[in-house]
Formats: sequence, structure tokens, C-alpha cells
Amino acid sequence: MKNQLQEDITTFFRDFALQVLRDADVDPNDSRAFKMAMLDHYEEIYPHFSLTEVFRENNGQKRHEEMVEEYKRCFTLLLMGRLP
Repeated sequence: MKNQLQEDITTFFRDFALQVLRDADVDPNDSRAFKMAMLDHYEEIYPHFSLTEVFRENNGQKRHEEMVEEYKRCFTLLLMGRLP
């Protein structure tokens, strides 16, 4: 079961990816098209994430490592063409 930190990060990644896919008119179930649509947007993830409350509350704080691990997990799913 995910905790609130993990839920917040997963929600950020899911919303970010869904917006990119909607803008590109791509079916999220088509992993190849998903990956192609995301190619030009991976570098935008961190700047957007760094503006979130979850980042501000945990960057350099006690739960920083947990935040980084969930960020990596979600990013990896996007690289695989899957929604978190």
C-alpha cells in the first residue's frame, strides 16, 4: 500500500504523462506511441516536479530518499511506455 508521498508523486507523473498523451492524441495503452509521444518531454519532468508541494516539502529533508526512489520508479515506467 502506498503512502501519501508515493501517491502524490505517482499522481504528478500520471497527470503529466496523460497531458502529453492527450496533446499528442495518443492512446495510453499503445506503449510504442506512448514512448514516441513522451520523447520530447522527458526533460520537462524535473522542472515541473520541482515546483510541486511534495518536492518542496521533501527535498533535502528526512524523506528525500523515499521521494527520489518513487520519482525513479515512476520515471522508469514512463520510459517503458506505461503510466504509473
